[in-house]
Amino acid sequence: MAEQVRDLADRSGGTGQASRLKVIDCDVHPVVDGGIGSVYPYMPVAWRERFKRKRAEAPTSNLPLKYMHPNGGVIRADARTPEGKLGGSDPRFVVTDLIEPNGIDAVLLNCTQTSALAATLATTDESIVLCSAFNDFFADKWLPVDQRLRYAMCVPSQDPLAAAEEIRRFGKHKQVAAIHLPVINMLLGNRYFWPIYAAAQEVGLPLMMHVSGTDSIFHGPPMSAGGIPDSYIERYITLTQAGESNVNSLVFSGTLEKFPGIKFLFVEYGFLWILPLMLRMDRTWRQLRHETPWVKQSPIDTVRQRIRFTTQPIDEPNDPEDMTRLVRMIGPECLCFSTDYPHWDNDMPGQTLRMLSVAERQAIFHDNAVGMLRLGS
Repeated sequence: MAEQVRDLADRSGGTGQASRLKVIDCDVHPVVDGGIGSVYPYMPVAWRERFKRKRAEAPTSNLPLKYMHPNGGVIRADARTPEGKLGGSDPRFVVTDLIEPNGIDAVLLNCTQTSALAATLATTDESIVLCSAFNDFFADKWLPVDQRLRYAMCVPSQDPLAAAEEIRRFGKHKQVAAIHLPVINMLLGNRYFWPIYAAAQEVGLPLMMHVSGTDSIFHGPPMSAGGIPDSYIERYITLTQAGESNVNSLVFSGTLEKFPGIKFLFVEYGFLWILPLMLRMDRTWRQLRHETPWVKQSPIDTVRQRIRFTTQPIDEPNDPEDMTRLVRMIGPECLCFSTDYPHWDNDMPGQTLRMLSVAERQAIFHDNAVGMLRLGS
C-alpha cells in the first residue's frame, strides 16, 4: 500500500519512471483520551485538587448547538482504534494507520485540546499549569513511541512571560519541532508577544498558529469579521480571516525585523487567500512605505522568506491547471503539506496536489518543512 501511494509519475522529466516522494505531515491531531484527567499526574498536587473539585475531567463539548459538527463530530469514524477509541487517541495506531501506510517520514503533533484551554477555556493561571502538564504528558506517553512523532509544544498565550518560561523549560526536547501559539484576539505583530518571540528565537523553534476550536464562538480568540456566524459551515469558511489579519500584522508591525531568527507556520487556515493578500500588501507598501520605514523589502518577499502555510484544507478549482497556476503565483516555497488527520476533511499525500510537477510536490511535501521545523537529524 505504501509503495502504491508514494510512487508517482515524474511529469517533469517525462521518462515515465516512478519517483519516490518524501513526506512530512505538518498537522496531525492527537487526542488525549480522558482530557484534563489524563494529565493530573503531571501537575502539582494543589492544582490537581483544584481541577478535581471543578470536575474538570468531566467530558463536555463546550460548543453551542449551532456550532456542533453536522455529522456529530470532527473526527473520522473510520479512524477509530481497534479498541473503538477515538481516532488520534493512540500513538501506536497513528503510526500504523497514518504514518506507515502513507510512507510519512515525520508528523507534527498538534493538540487542539490544549490550545483551546490555553487561549480561551481556562483562566490565565490554569492555562499555564495545563500547558506544562500536557507538554509533559506528550513527552512521556507519545514521543517515546516513534521518532517520527514530532511535537508542537503548546504555550499559554494569555501570559507571554509564562509562555516564554515554558519555551525555555520544555523547548529543548529533541522531538519538539515547533511552538504552538494559540491565536487570541490580538494580532501577532503586537509587542505583547515579544517575550514569546525572544524565547523562540533563543531555542531555535518556529511559531505555529492553528485554529483552536473556540474561534468565533467565545470571547478571547479571533472573531469572524462583520458579525457572529450562524452555523458550523459559516464559521468554518470564515476561519481564514484570522490568518489574513495576522500575516498582515506580522509583515507591517516590524516584528519580523526585530526577530530575524524566527519563522511562522499557519496551519489549517488554507492558503489560496495569501495570493490577493500579498498583492494588496505589496501595492499599498509601495504607495505608503514611509509609514512603515522598517519594512525594507516587498511584503511578497518577506512572506516567501519567513512565513509558511499548510496545504489543508485545499479549496480546489474545477480545472486542475488553475490550481497549478495559483500555486506557482503564490510560490511553492510558501507551502507545507498537512493531512489534518484524523479530522473529517483530511487530505492524504497520494491524492493531494497531483497536478504539480514532482519537484514542486517534493518541495511542498518535504523540503519546505525541513527548512521550517526544527527536526534535527
